[in-house]
Amino acid sequence: MTATAVAAAPEGRRSALQRYYGLPPAYRLTVRWTFIAVLTGVAFHRSILSLVEVARNGSIGSFVWTVPAAAILVAVAIARRKRTELPIHDRQTDVIVGIMGLGLALMVQGVLLPRYALYFHLLRLDLFAMWLFVSCSAVLLFGLRPVIRFAWVWVMVLLMILTLPYYLVVITLGGGKVAAGTAALLIAGLGAGIAGGPSYRRGALASLAAWVVGFVVLAVIAVFFTDAPVLVYQEVPALTALCVVGLAMFFISRRGQPKRVLDRKVEPLAAKQVWSAVPLVTTAAVALSLFPLPISPISGIFSRPSQYPLANGMPLVAPPGWSTSGAITRIPVNRLYGADAVLVRQRMTADVGSPRWDKYGRPRTVVVDSTVSDESFALVMYPARVLYGLTSARISEVRDVDLGNGVIGNLISVVDDQLLVTWNAMQFAWEDGDLAQRVTMFAVDNHEPEAPFPEPTQNLLPTVRTLITLLFRGNDVLRQSTPTFKDAELLSQFGRALVAAQLGPAP
Repeated sequence: MTATAVAAAPEGRRSALQRYYGLPPAYRLTVRWTFIAVLTGVAFHRSILSLVEVARNGSIGSFVWTVPAAAILVAVAIARRKRTELPIHDRQTDVIVGIMGLGLALMVQGVLLPRYALYFHLLRLDLFAMWLFVSCSAVLLFGLRPVIRFAWVWVMVLLMILTLPYYLVVITLGGGKVAAGTAALLIAGLGAGIAGGPSYRRGALASLAAWVVGFVVLAVIAVFFTDAPVLVYQEVPALTALCVVGLAMFFISRRGQPKRVLDRKVEPLAAKQVWSAVPLVTTAAVALSLFPLPISPISGIFSRPSQYPLANGMPLVAPPGWSTSGAITRIPVNRLYGADAVLVRQRMTADVGSPRWDKYGRPRTVVVDSTVSDESFALVMYPARVLYGLTSARISEVRDVDLGNGVIGNLISVVDDQLLVTWNAMQFAWEDGDLAQRVTMFAVDNHEPEAPFPEPTQNLLPTVRTLITLLFRGNDVLRQSTPTFKDAELLSQFGRALVAAQLGPAP
């Protein structure tokens, strides 16, 4: 809206706009950022509620809450520097960039989220869409030049909200709270380096100081506050390091001078007439708010509470007519599912063969993997496909099977081009207070005693290859369009008997 349009507006409206344009730049800046914040809450209210649930369940994904606080601290440091860009703008460029970014955010929410539905908590692509919306709204309401002035802050936020790299770092460091806190110090190190600039030397020294302070605080928490939630391990060291290093640099740079937080006046906003962009941003926010998240709440994955106390490393009771054959194997999965998490692998063989399950009447063997974790949300974040590294497997749609006693199993058919077998799997999960257990049963179409079964792994690199394949080739390349459920009845009967056996006396 131009100044002429303002003058031609009705008296009431003209006076309101004139009062707005008569406000000091700091107040107008606050109004615009408040507008963006409100629309972000409207557009991504489901994502925000999901992040609250992630933090409430003690997941390492709660590190995301550290990013906006760190970004604000770094942005304040950059705002203290004298403005060097010219107070001009090209509204056509602003609008073109803004529309392209908002359109990309809509595509991420509408196309990529459903494609990666199984890996939603592993990728959190909705946060990338949120970043696109906020940054492009800022371009439309402030202009491209002011946004570019804070380019390193925007880059930092983008890099830090990409959850998969963070999880890879945590797994590489061994998993657990300390590893999660150490990985979160990447935020402090990068943020302090950006805030300490513009010279590379100052930035490097600030980053090094943030790492030192962060590790000291993390060590104190790990020694004296062992039972603190994982969010404390992630937020307190990182934000403390940023605040301490930032204050130290502020006082060092202001030696012998007045200690004012902002010692320069707020320059006039480059993009003054932005009311034409308000309907565009509002429309995009409303459209984004209509896209649902492709997952159910954490409570929805557990069929029912367990009727017996769960414990890490505990084996399952073989159902009547089946016996545990061979040694019970315990495989550490602590990097994915918590410090004491162990996957217990049992081979259960039928006491008597049946021609219904094998044409020669041989006793069938079912492999049962069970994992107890005190991080129940990890069972959602790292689904079974991640645990078994099924990069070359084609998986069918999930079928729900009633296993009795209120337990619902998920049945799938898999063609594994690496093992060169076709197999069916049944999975269910339940919880007991702070612990949760996931049970997966496998039956392969190779009935020989030495038949290969999927092997668990804590390596996420195969998953990364799968994600890249999904991005460029789509879901159809890893999906069975005509699945074969040869052992559906076997697993259904075995699953019902297994559930019933666990609900007896505790093992």
